[in-house]
Amino acid sequence: MMNFDLSDKTERILAASLKCFKQYGFKRTSMEDIAKASNMSRPALYLLFKSKTDIFRSLSDAFHAKTLQAVDIALAGDAPVHKRISEAVAVRMTALYALAYDSAHGPELFDVNQSTSADINAKADDDFLAKLTDILQSSLSTGEISGGPDKMAARELAQLILASAIGLKTFAFSAQDYEKLLRKSVATFFEGLLPK
Repeated sequence: MMNFDLSDKTERILAASLKCFKQYGFKRTSMEDIAKASNMSRPALYLLFKSKTDIFRSLSDAFHAKTLQAVDIALAGDAPVHKRISEAVAVRMTALYALAYDSAHGPELFDVNQSTSADINAKADDDFLAKLTDILQSSLSTGEISGGPDKMAARELAQLILASAIGLKTFAFSAQDYEKLLRKSVATFFEGLLPK
């Protein structure tokens, strides 16, 4: 689900490390495993990254950058706002779900991500919330959507969309199932916001 430019040495390492982490888990993956999977020597790998934790943090940063770029593309379209937000939420959250749950080592990778990359995750989550808030505010201002019966603010609406997306992870069995539930949730949410 995450595309890397394999002609770029750093991206090749990140792609190889992701494959190793998903296959062996974080604890069992060594720098030697990553070097071999990257088709490079271990000393060459150490010139770019000081440890597998450093690689993991770089992987997390790259992953968030790529999903947020996909969010920008989805939100920039000219479809109705509820369709753009549905696409944006799907490209961001399904990718996160797939990374954490579509591997036998998903729970371990999720825990490692929370402990080693919490600052990176929090910044990306804040950026995503701000992007949703901005488009919702614009849509409220133009009357494309209402704030619902309680006249909620754009940030509150964005928070509800994200809370639903996070909660749905409990009920999904695969990334495809999660994306389907996510899109239905966003569509249902907007039923109450579209002008009658």
